[in-house]
Amino acid sequence: MILKVLAVLFLIPGFVSAIFSKPIVKKFNLDEKVECNFENQMSDEELLEYKINKAEVNVKMGGMLFALPGIIMILIAFK
Repeated sequence: MILKVLAVLFLIPGFVSAIFSKPIVKKFNLDEKVECNFENQMSDEELLEYKINKAEVNVKMGGMLFALPGIIMILIAFK
């Protein structure tokens, strides 16, 4: 029972952060903190889109990494 509760505690915030990555990036201005090594090869519009997409992917990866232990616990609990 405890394993199931812990699994849910890992799954919910992980999946929520993965699903709502766009509002999270907008709220915390994470796109401004992203570095691009080839800024001079892109237009301003492309650069902005690249930074937003990269920040979203970083948030999604973080959320999925946070949810991964919960997925493993679910597999163990419902064996």
